[in-house]
Amino acid sequence: MKVRIAMLVVATTVLSAACSDIEVVSETTTVTEAPAETATTVADDADSVATTLAPEITTTTESTTTSTTTTVPVTTTTVLDIACIKTTTCQYANLVGVDFSRLKLDFIDFSVAQLAGASFVGANLSNSVFIRTDLSAVNFEGATLKNVDFTAAVMVAASFKGANLEGAVLCDVDLTQVLDLTKEQLEKVKKFKAKGKVYCP
Repeated sequence: MKVRIAMLVVATTVLSAACSDIEVVSETTTVTEAPAETATTVADDADSVATTLAPEITTTTESTTTSTTTTVPVTTTTVLDIACIKTTTCQYANLVGVDFSRLKLDFIDFSVAQLAGASFVGANLSNSVFIRTDLSAVNFEGATLKNVDFTAAVMVAASFKGANLEGAVLCDVDLTQVLDLTKEQLEKVKKFKAKGKVYCP
């Protein structure tokens, strides 16, 4: 009988080590008649095996949960790329929610960057490029946007209150959801026309 018990304990240990991601949950039985001995019982269930040591030793069962992996789309950045400002090339950069207020950021290429929720209050962005950039809810209040190229940029809820748009390019841009853009500001915007049609260079 002791040989069978020992073989059962060894088999259970080998199976647990071999299949580390499989959990064997079992009912435990405490032997009170012989406190110093080790007892092993086989439960009524064919799938359940229990091993209990002396009563003063408690047995803990760790539960294993199955985790599902989610595939994240490949992006060019995983953190904010604020350092790109030093090189003046911020194409494809992740700059969501960054505060650029009152900074001199002229001649910087923000093409196809993620700038949703960023703030450019009072900033100088002269001659910068925002081609196909996400500018959702960006605050350009009081910013200098001379000769800035906004071609095909997304400007949902972007605010241009008091911004200087002299010579700015607004091609393929939906201005219906832009905030605080006045007729006077639009009169200073550069227009590209060919045979009466507006086009983007």
